[in-house]
Amino acid sequence: MRLPPGVRDWLPQEFAFKQSVEDRIALVFDRWSYARIATPTFESYESLERGLGEKLMRQTFRFSDPLGEELALRTEMTTPIARVVSTRLRNASLPIRLSYIAPAYRYEEPQLGRMREFTQAGAELIGAAGADADAEALFMAIESLDAVGLSDAHFDINDSAIVDGALVALGLSAPTARLWKEAISVRNLVALDDLARSAAVEMERYALLRRSIVTRGTDDVLAIARELAPNPEAQAAIYRLERILARAAAIGFGARVAIDPALLRDLEYYTGFVFEGFLDDLGFSLCGGGRYDTLLPRFGYDVPAVGWMVGVERILLALERRHIDERRRREVDVFVVGSDRAAREERSRGQRVRVDVRGLDRTAAIAYARHKAIPRVLIARGEEIEEIFLDADEGSPS
Repeated sequence: MRLPPGVRDWLPQEFAFKQSVEDRIALVFDRWSYARIATPTFESYESLERGLGEKLMRQTFRFSDPLGEELALRTEMTTPIARVVSTRLRNASLPIRLSYIAPAYRYEEPQLGRMREFTQAGAELIGAAGADADAEALFMAIESLDAVGLSDAHFDINDSAIVDGALVALGLSAPTARLWKEAISVRNLVALDDLARSAAVEMERYALLRRSIVTRGTDDVLAIARELAPNPEAQAAIYRLERILARAAAIGFGARVAIDPALLRDLEYYTGFVFEGFLDDLGFSLCGGGRYDTLLPRFGYDVPAVGWMVGVERILLALERRHIDERRRREVDVFVVGSDRAAREERSRGQRVRVDVRGLDRTAAIAYARHKAIPRVLIARGEEIEEIFLDADEGSPS
């Protein structure tokens, strides 16, 4: 029987590998003092619609319960967390730091690195504005990828206020500017050229914008941005990016962080600072996030927020491509034959115990242990326990 498209089974060793990656990420969350939170797998459709943009709502699995209430599987975790904070944590002191590792669901065409059921790990910093909070989100993401063995990951950062300022300087209206931003976000230079001709913008300034969106860097990109977007909001955003870059350099992340002026992410969701983490040998981003100051106000709680998430399956794919597989060679520490008491004592000492349920004799028990790469065998003979040590390198792992 075949599974539906976009989902998968996790066999024991595969799941153990996935769990080990999640545990390392969870340890980073704990060290940054982010409390874990869990929300329902499905929510009211109205609640998700209030928080999500049009694109994600089109990808939502939607259904009705027997009473006719419209429900939906969550497509990400930030919107449910915004609901929880706005309704149940409104009286908590700010800022609030929350983290999660949870499955999410989207109806889309399955492909490499993109499934309909997937696991997100992420963190939300709610009630704090400014570059310090943005830097915290970025540095947590960097340390999380480091913790799972991807310390060569690079990160692009940007602030949408810079692009907005550049488009204002070109004299574009808000509806027209949105079309431009959609083209910029995918680096569609042909579409941009057409838009520039139809809008009759100043071509010298447009050429500078065009050059910026195919340039990644730090000081050179900042210099272009200062000329491109002279309005106060954009200049303030440039200053915030400078602060983040300086802080990243101070703790050894400087070579791994660059500005990408075309990085805009979801135009309906993010309101300023954004970032993505990626590997040079992978065709998609591993993690991303940014500031979403307009989300919680949609639930009636007017506070700023910044957050980020990483796709666990994408991390696994990156590790497997590099032949980094931390599945344990040995899953069992001791094989016990004929004694529940001995097995219980071994478990109480933290050993992983497998108990014989087939009535094996001594020879068969040793052969089984060798086959499963179990280094110790305990065989009961009345009240006496025979302990046998085997060569840990013999046999093959289960």
